[in-house]
Amino acid sequence: MKRIQSFDLARGFTVLIMPSIHIVMLYSQPTVQQSPLGDVLGFIAEGPGAQLFMLLMGISFTFSKKINPKYVLQRAFYLLIAAYLLNFFKFLVPLGLGLMPANLLQELQLKNDFTSAGFFLLIGDILHFAAIAYLVLHFIYRLKYYHFWSFVAAIAIMIGSPFVWDLHTGIGSLDYILQLLGGHPPNVFFPIFPWLVYPLMGLTLGYLLKECNQNRLMKNTGLSGAGIVIIACLFPPTVQSNDWLPFYRTDAADTLFHLGFVLTWLSVFHWLSKEIPANFFYRLLTFCSKNITTIYIIQWVFICWCLAFTGYMQLNMTSTLIWMIGITTITLLLTHALNNAYRKSI
Repeated sequence: MKRIQSFDLARGFTVLIMPSIHIVMLYSQPTVQQSPLGDVLGFIAEGPGAQLFMLLMGISFTFSKKINPKYVLQRAFYLLIAAYLLNFFKFLVPLGLGLMPANLLQELQLKNDFTSAGFFLLIGDILHFAAIAYLVLHFIYRLKYYHFWSFVAAIAIMIGSPFVWDLHTGIGSLDYILQLLGGHPPNVFFPIFPWLVYPLMGLTLGYLLKECNQNRLMKNTGLSGAGIVIIACLFPPTVQSNDWLPFYRTDAADTLFHLGFVLTWLSVFHWLSKEIPANFFYRLLTFCSKNITTIYIIQWVFICWCLAFTGYMQLNMTSTLIWMIGITTITLLLTHALNNAYRKSI
């Protein structure tokens, strides 16, 4: 597809901040996590974060000229392979070397030996979600009025997701699949229900982008998003007593809020792309957007391996800032080097 600059800027901004978000989550003391820095990074993570990535995946799907059953199956297969390879490198390698922080293993109620390998290898993350979502998007996209059916499916999933959470059969392999569909941290971080709402809404928005004036549509998208946020805020607050962040598995009102926020965020970046001329920062954000998967994998491997040096939730503000700058810089430079090596090889 012809790249839409505002989408690259919106996604690239979150990708650029992504290593810092994960560093604070794993490296920083609670006082840092609850500081203004932690609040800002938490806002970016839970606002224009993974929901934005998934919405844009749905939009990209409608513009792709490669969509056919063979390509979709290969893409989903490669994403799954990447997901399990990432789990292997970021968890099993330091676990095998005995470098996992003791307090992290204690929090997960695991041992620092081979008995914990199965748990770490099978953790469901965003790449697992993307692989399954890609198959679902293809099925919906093949329908005659896909933009309508994707909207209907998104609403149904938004409302019905709590009814398929934490289902169990007692059969190991089947229960693992059910976990990917409706589990929660630390086993699964991005379950299909309700996260599938965002790429499905992306299909609908992608159809509208192809049929309508882009500037007018993005303006209306922002207004609609703001209205959705207001409506979501009218629902009574959700009472949850979880040991894990409810961000990863939201009820209908919270999912609606996140959807509205992402739509508004895209509209804001569309306005910025029109008002502010191209510059170095725009080029940096576009680079991050184009290389989102590579950056995601590299930063996670570095962050998990470096836990041996930082400890789990041990760093103060100064140390946190140093590690944020260091790992982000290394990740971007290594991504750039890999791109150059790839271009020279073809």
